[in-house]
Amino acid sequence: MARSSYISVLRIIAIFLIILIHSSSGYLNSNDFDSFDWNYANWINSFSRFAVPLFVIISGALLLQRDEDTSTCYKKRLFKIIPPFIFWTIVYLIYYFIRYIDFEYVGFPQVINIVLIRLKSGSNAHLWYLYMLIGLYLAIPFLRKMIRNCSKREIEIFLCLWFAALFFSNKWFNAYLPNFDLMFFYGYTGYLVLGYYLYNHQLGQLKWSSMLFFIGCCLITGWGTYCLSLEKGEFDPTLYNYLSPNIALSAGFLFVFIQCLKLPERLSAFWEFIDIHSFGIYLSHILLLNYIHPLIPLATLWKIPVAAILTLLSSALLTYCLRKIPFGKYVSG
Repeated sequence: MARSSYISVLRIIAIFLIILIHSSSGYLNSNDFDSFDWNYANWINSFSRFAVPLFVIISGALLLQRDEDTSTCYKKRLFKIIPPFIFWTIVYLIYYFIRYIDFEYVGFPQVINIVLIRLKSGSNAHLWYLYMLIGLYLAIPFLRKMIRNCSKREIEIFLCLWFAALFFSNKWFNAYLPNFDLMFFYGYTGYLVLGYYLYNHQLGQLKWSSMLFFIGCCLITGWGTYCLSLEKGEFDPTLYNYLSPNIALSAGFLFVFIQCLKLPERLSAFWEFIDIHSFGIYLSHILLLNYIHPLIPLATLWKIPVAAILTLLSSALLTYCLRKIPFGKYVSG
């Protein structure tokens, strides 16, 4: 099995599940916790929420291996992400003003205020990922030097402390734990280290048990979210948090399972097309999903997956077309 093959499969799974999350999350705003729509959306999200952490794990698996100095790393990584970041930030700002703002009632000072507020963490909600990714890319040269000078045992200790920190920083678990300061171990950098570790120390003996643990973690996420929401009287996304222990375990166990599968060395042309355009798909999919989803005249059971599939395909096509125009390959993602 070629390592690039399973990494590509994981990337494809992650991008589709992210679109699936955004196709279904709107149904969770209802407080009718026993309705089909709410439960269907909850279970879709529970088996998908690990998708963003999975992307970070993949980044750790690929980037922490490389032999390059800090300036080279920054030039390669930041040049790849900054132009799309600027381009799509502008696109989603324009989209927001066209769709939601009536300029007859909004003056120039209010427009500037709206822009500043939306630039704080992303001109559209999903662009928060780029803010997080820039921080990780800045840390990678230093993290790489640290990790590559650690033994396997030391990396395992770091991962254990990181996993413990997820409990201490989670608002639900934190209420029952002492206030130890584990911030050094907390955050998305743990996913980078996990990716490096799993890439270099394959756990082939855990193939089927990893799938069982993965399913168990997703079931805990779904059932726990239902119970917490029922108790609170409104949707409670605590267990959906990307830095929740259950989500971290889900992402790690799925990585191990896919890694252990006997996959072809190369994927078919269609799946390679999705793989190489996955970053652009992520950046553009909300723009298309917001128009595709309302147009599908199907019951919720079919509407969510159909909307996700159509959005995946149209976003891939849009990214492909953008890359064909002058300078498009630099900004499309």
